[in-house]
Amino acid sequence: MARLRNPFDPATLAGSARAVAVIGLGRFGTALALELMSYGTEVLGIDGEERAQELNGRLTHVVIGDATKPELLAQLGVGDFDRVVVAIGSDVTASILVTSQLLRLGVRDIWAKAVSEQHATILDQLGVQHVVRPEADMGRRVAHMVQGSLEDFIEIEPGYAAMKIPAPLDLLAVPLRELGIHRHGVSIVAIKRDEDWIQANQETRFERGDVVLVAGPTARLEAFAARKAAKA
Repeated sequence: MARLRNPFDPATLAGSARAVAVIGLGRFGTALALELMSYGTEVLGIDGEERAQELNGRLTHVVIGDATKPELLAQLGVGDFDRVVVAIGSDVTASILVTSQLLRLGVRDIWAKAVSEQHATILDQLGVQHVVRPEADMGRRVAHMVQGSLEDFIEIEPGYAAMKIPAPLDLLAVPLRELGIHRHGVSIVAIKRDEDWIQANQETRFERGDVVLVAGPTARLEAFAARKAAKA
């Protein structure tokens, strides 16, 4: 059985709507777990001794153990968690084995990291609700940012995204209703001004230094960003 850090009673977290179990505390799992903690989410982290020791005291509970062993998952009540993240990246076999066990336990919301297209395909075929490819996703995101000189690019789903761009200089001080931006097939969602986000409406006017949040089909966003860059 596992040795436990921060004496852990499964009943304290399992079944809590605000609790998440993170299996695998490498760079991705650690970053995810700490970010969840920063938002007030209770986190159970599971990994080998070295990584678990590094996060002892920084997560709600940290457990040293081998999550591929069904008895460990049972001991910790992981099957009662509503949300579990499988952040194992270095061992594809372990990732698949742990994920399969979580599905058998009836975990309702599984997020699993995939390190390759083949890995992602297997996880999808197993029935995992959320398959994440951090490196591939970040690569696509940065590619869009480089190509369009964007401040940020977020893919909502394939073919539809949102991006942040500096306010186009040729569109300053004119109400949105007069700009005809809809002709580009995109929508202005909000504007960041002096560190505050303002909900955009038909009377909103761009000011120098504004950051604009734009949403729409990816191809239309790319074209709009290219137009912006050409006129900057």
